[in-house]
Amino acid sequence: MTGSFRDVEHSGWTARADSYDRVFTPISDQAIPHMLAPLGDLRGKRVLDICCGSGHMTAALADKGAAAEGIDFAPTMIAKASSRYPAISFHQGDAEALDYPSNSFDHVVCCYGIMHLARPDLAIAEAYRVLKPGGTYVFTQWALDDELLTIVSAAVAEYGQPVELPAEPPPMRFSEPEECRRALTAAGFGKIAVERIEIAWASNRPEALLDLIAGGTVRAAMMIEAQDPARQVRICDAIVDAARARTSANTTLIRRPTVMALGEKTAD
Repeated sequence: MTGSFRDVEHSGWTARADSYDRVFTPISDQAIPHMLAPLGDLRGKRVLDICCGSGHMTAALADKGAAAEGIDFAPTMIAKASSRYPAISFHQGDAEALDYPSNSFDHVVCCYGIMHLARPDLAIAEAYRVLKPGGTYVFTQWALDDELLTIVSAAVAEYGQPVELPAEPPPMRFSEPEECRRALTAAGFGKIAVERIEIAWASNRPEALLDLIAGGTVRAAMMIEAQDPARQVRICDAIVDAARARTSANTTLIRRPTVMALGEKTAD
């Protein structure tokens, strides 16, 4: 498979704007109240939402009185967000090279975007740069015991064969709280805190987990799509079986615990 990690992520998310909004945001939206809480009173504050996707976090910030704007590298995501929330400013942008002057924002947030960046340390440094002194940066990442990634990895390991994908940064790097603290400290942040959030995906159809993977992930979907048809069937059957094993009273519940990390820009 040709192309860089960034190229694959860009094309994958560009193709998934509609399905992402439909199948993934019911999960990611659960993190929004937790991310807003440490920001305090947002009235009149300028806040940047990085990797904004279809704009739900940006809209939540605006609902709290913030002058919020969102950026995403996928043009279809920006089109979706702009259509859904026309009163909010959305722009195509690069998290690793933010097109804003230093000291521009009171707060910066990134909801489940850090693992999709080729150079996350540069993105963290950019968040620090555009923050005003005293501003807070908050990001989220799936925890190590996230059941969706565990289910997919186990199914592919048992029934798939090795496939060649573009080299990627360690996908679960920021699932480690100490690594979050280390990266934030290295960028200059102080008053660092890392906490765990309990989030889950629920459905009355175990088979819907396949829709979530196909429409709400890029790398996981690619690992399955790169297999031959017979292996794809066995992998998908194993995923549905794992979902059924987590079904009770006609509800399938897949736990997606999350690491939330934040730091404050303590100096100019």
